[in-house]
Amino acid sequence: MQPMQSIVHRTLRPVSRFFVNGRARLIVASRSHSPRSRASSTAGIRTIRQFSGKALKQLQTAPRSHSDSRIPGKDFQMSENVSEEAPFPLTEVDRFVLSQTDEEFTYHTWDELCRLIQTNQLFLLKRKPSDLRRYMKWTAETKAQYGSITNFLIANRLPKAWGSPPFKPASRTPFADPSDYRVLINDWPYGFAPGISHIVVWSRTPIATDKTVGDMTPGSRKTAAEFIRRYFIDRLGPGGEDRVVWFKNWVALQSVRTVDHVHVLVRDVEPAMLQEWTRELDCHRAAL
Repeated sequence: MQPMQSIVHRTLRPVSRFFVNGRARLIVASRSHSPRSRASSTAGIRTIRQFSGKALKQLQTAPRSHSDSRIPGKDFQMSENVSEEAPFPLTEVDRFVLSQTDEEFTYHTWDELCRLIQTNQLFLLKRKPSDLRRYMKWTAETKAQYGSITNFLIANRLPKAWGSPPFKPASRTPFADPSDYRVLINDWPYGFAPGISHIVVWSRTPIATDKTVGDMTPGSRKTAAEFIRRYFIDRLGPGGEDRVVWFKNWVALQSVRTVDHVHVLVRDVEPAMLQEWTRELDCHRAAL
């Protein structure tokens, strides 16, 4: 049997599920770059916002209870007109999540995450309801204070040595030079089952994407996969490929588009290893 990680690396492609007359339909973009496959990819992006509440419920499995239900963000109330209050465009998945309580929410399991990433159904990744509300509130407040999320990242998260965009990377190849990437724990992870950690790798070097849906090119996917293997998988030792999956959001799904980044999900990793992966290097600090 092939390792899940190798399968994920080779088979990522846009897939969208929608419902017509109560029946599920799939739009799958093939690996070819023909006009027909490009049209399918574009159509798949459009369907992200066409889910009905009933269709989304069909994608949910039986909810599991967690001890932290209803507690975080309980004081943050949304009115019925959520779209006008949201600091970023809400997908129908977001709307469905906002209609739930934390007790009703179904947390992403590892197997489900592997499946969603393998089929590139990234628009189905969702945050816990209270976390999504807090993220919306934080985004609105941060934009009001800093002007943009990018400005916040530059001031508080990204290496001081990078300065401000447009960046001047040391290498034109993403992840080739340690000074050109910064590994951080995601401040706003999706709603995962216990034991799953969410890491973001920020890149000073642009990561190539296609011009249709903003998905990674075969070349940039290969470069990222090689980096993920040597930086994360190999350092976990035997079986590491079964504990790491990764993805890069299509441009249409990105909340931060100015700075390229990939998401890395890891399972059952000790805090010491997470600290080692995310430690600041000398090359990240601004010269005195």
